[in-house]
Amino acid sequence: MGLFDFFGGRCAICKRKISPLRKSIDPRGKTVKICRACAEYAERGAYQIH
Repeated sequence: MGLFDFFGGRCAICKRKISPLRKSIDPRGKTVKICRACAEYAERGAYQIH
C-alpha cells in the first residue's frame, strides 16, 4: 500500500491523481473514471455520466 493509494486512481482525461472521481461511459462503451474538473468537458463530448 503506497502513500497515495487513497486517491483511487487517475482521471481518464487529464491523467491527474485526484479525488473524487466519477464513473462515466466513453464512446466505446467502456467505464472510465473522470474528475470533477473534466466532468464538464465529458458532458459536452460523447461521454455519458454513469
